[in-house]
Amino acid sequence: MKDFWAEGLQNHKKGRIKKLILLIFFLLIIITAITLVVVYCNNEQFRNWCDENVLRKQVLEEETKYIQIDEDENLQVYAYDKYICILRKKTLEFYNRVGNKVGTIEVDINNAEFASAGRYLAISEKNGQKFYLISDKEKIFENEIEGNITQINVSRNGYVSIVISNTSYKSVVGVYNNKGKEIFKTNLVTSRVVDISISQDSKYLAIAEVDISGIIIKSSIQVISIELAQQNSSEAFLYKYEADTNKLILNIEYQEKGKLICMYNDSIEMLDGNQNTEILKFENKKISFVTVNLNNRIVLLEEVSIGDYNSKTKVNIINPENNKEKQYNTSDVAKSITTYGNKIAVNFGTELHIIDTNGFLKKKYISDSEINDIVMTDNLVGIVYRDRISIINF
Repeated sequence: MKDFWAEGLQNHKKGRIKKLILLIFFLLIIITAITLVVVYCNNEQFRNWCDENVLRKQVLEEETKYIQIDEDENLQVYAYDKYICILRKKTLEFYNRVGNKVGTIEVDINNAEFASAGRYLAISEKNGQKFYLISDKEKIFENEIEGNITQINVSRNGYVSIVISNTSYKSVVGVYNNKGKEIFKTNLVTSRVVDISISQDSKYLAIAEVDISGIIIKSSIQVISIELAQQNSSEAFLYKYEADTNKLILNIEYQEKGKLICMYNDSIEMLDGNQNTEILKFENKKISFVTVNLNNRIVLLEEVSIGDYNSKTKVNIINPENNKEKQYNTSDVAKSITTYGNKIAVNFGTELHIIDTNGFLKKKYISDSEINDIVMTDNLVGIVYRDRISIINF
């Protein structure tokens, strides 16, 4: 009996030791994983080595699927949702992520202006009268206006806003719901519309305008309630923000939480309600590109000299809510930048770096020849050459 109890006690001790060893083993794995993540986030050299050798983020041109195109044909390429779109001879063609044609739509458009948000695509004739709203591969509505469409915009809910010129007014802004019904129109007598943006919840329309009728440049931003405008309420015009004298407004973009980001010739500011906050000034920096066309970030590409004849590009990614900044450093000079949602594509000619808004590399694309253009959505990137479009998927 004593031997039986002794043997049981010994087995119990062995079981406890095994459990302790397993616990220590799993703790070591967790600590190692956390350490590697911390080092990856904070050590640029280690991160670059992991991206290339462990995570295999490098993509070669010959590894991608592609769409063959005719370099002598007059066509336009755009990307939205999960499709690459090609406008060719008044036909909008849809290609999936492996380069197969999956649909077509006939549109009476030769030279297109595109805008997209989520599952909606808006397309208009540049300086023409016709515009369309498309979802997936289906035409939701088409419409025609008097005057000439100089700009088109669409929200995630399918609300379309257009800027019209060549009327009796300096500029006209019209808003249509996702059924094609006009719900609002405003006429600007002396100002020219520079940009328009609808908030992500389709509640507000912002109009950036410049009055150059006098000696002094006057930039201003009107904010309109779309809901009240549909009720023909006189209170639809919520407020008008007047910028400082001689500041030239260039671009506006509604980002998350109703924050309106405003880019001027000398700074970037944020309108939250009728409160204006300066985020940054363009001082003492050799800035090559700036964009506010992201969900919740501002991107500024700064060219930094590293010698008498050499420069590199520093990608600064700024959170407008708290002014916190992330950086992505490269050893070359950027040729162009394309953004969509939470992704940033920096073109270096024969290399394309796709990074997220935390400054981490998502994909590095290596090309055999010069990249002509980039089209991008949250789901894919199209690299446009003269005779083909290579596709990178996420």
